[in-house]
Amino acid sequence: MRQLKYHGYILMLLALLSAGGCANFGMGFGGEGEGSFAEGMQSLQRGKEKRARELLEHVVAAPPRDGLTDEALFRLALLYLRDGEGRGTTRSLALLERLKKEYPRSLWTHQSAPLMSYLASDEKEREQNILLSRENRELRQSIDRLKNLDLEMEKKIKR
Repeated sequence: MRQLKYHGYILMLLALLSAGGCANFGMGFGGEGEGSFAEGMQSLQRGKEKRARELLEHVVAAPPRDGLTDEALFRLALLYLRDGEGRGTTRSLALLERLKKEYPRSLWTHQSAPLMSYLASDEKEREQNILLSRENRELRQSIDRLKNLDLEMEKKIKR
């Protein structure tokens, strides 16, 4: 009798988990967003990052859902980091900023804070490097013009 009661509790717990929805495992009756999220997570586990990215993009484009869209934003930001510097980093930072703005109390927002800080400082450094590169190029061009003027003046003086 006791064992039957124990099995009853387990079955009830499983039913509640299924009905309540669990984004990480795709359970529940949450609709298309949860299905895309669950499939995206399975694709990630299988190493199919391109497919996972497409599915997570679908989730973040759908109407927002707490506990689903916020995690999808975070995971998508991580996937874009794999693209390396430039567009990937910029896209990741934009997704993390959206996460912070739309889901300020989310666990994923809290976990993304150090990464967001790092990416923001990295972005500023990249912008400074671009500005310095431009200034260096302009200075080299000015030096070359001055050298040419100096050579021309020496030629005129010799005449």
